[in-house]
Amino acid sequence: MDVTVGLPTYKNNGTTIGLLLNALTVQTYKKFSVLIVYKPSEGDKTEEVVRKYSGQLDIEIVHQTEGYFDEALNLLYSRANGDILITTDDDAVPSPSWVEDHVRLHEKYPEVGLLGPIMSSQSPASFFKRLYNKFMEPPLEPSFYEYSTYYAKTGILVGNPNIGKVSTPYVKSFSFMGVNMSVKREVYKDFRLLPMTLRGIGNEPFLALHTFRKGYVSANFHSCCNITHEERDSLSRPKSVSGIKERYAELMLSVYYLSKFYKLDLTRLSLDVKTKLAVWNLRKKSEQERAMIEGLRAGLRIALEAIKEGKDEKWIRSKLTELNYQRP
Repeated sequence: MDVTVGLPTYKNNGTTIGLLLNALTVQTYKKFSVLIVYKPSEGDKTEEVVRKYSGQLDIEIVHQTEGYFDEALNLLYSRANGDILITTDDDAVPSPSWVEDHVRLHEKYPEVGLLGPIMSSQSPASFFKRLYNKFMEPPLEPSFYEYSTYYAKTGILVGNPNIGKVSTPYVKSFSFMGVNMSVKREVYKDFRLLPMTLRGIGNEPFLALHTFRKGYVSANFHSCCNITHEERDSLSRPKSVSGIKERYAELMLSVYYLSKFYKLDLTRLSLDVKTKLAVWNLRKKSEQERAMIEGLRAGLRIALEAIKEGKDEKWIRSKLTELNYQRP
């Protein structure tokens, strides 16, 4: 099985990507190439570091000349050629069996089109939460009830409080981390993100939805593909208040994205969001939590206006830019 290990990189001083490439040189599975989507920036050391490893790894650099994270991932999907594409970040360090683990699971479970590790364990849900889910968060597809997370008829990604013990070695899910997931060529080759965000928030569940629509399962495995990911301010894990607002605004853009494929229940959506925010407002909130709420409201407002007025992705991105949220 041929493998492409793909990652976007931007503003890297050479330290973290060097650790990543070094870890790739000692992989137990050797039949892979590395595809780096590189957006040049002042002081970036990516190309300098890559040259040091060009004799040990099959590396291709694709220069990104425009756009943001959505466009970087689209370049990955279009330029990758492996039977599976494993995605990661430039600040991750995979274990020696990382590539082999992904390959083994894809070979063993051909029905799985997208896979990664379980992100977190689910605690038992209260009766109220299960009742709320039944009336306010019904899934877009009946079979989504088999998933630990899914898209509701509101267009929002929700947890499934009714998921029981599964008989398979994996849990069906729409929740993944781009730093550690892999996807079959049959799924990724015709997938493209809408170029509407600044941070790329939501790209993983969008890919999971595409996986479902292609007739495959998206699955989280209990023991899978160990990787170390540096804890730092980043596009998906912002530390600043402005970055948090932007991240949560982009979360709500799933409403716009899902409206391209399904007829959403926007009345239920409005009631759902108002109810959840009202409950959240009852608690004492930190500055970061207030930023989350402001971001959710702003993102929903942008998504609904785009649907109502027939606006495109370029308009959505311009509205995010106008929010004047700082990016790392």
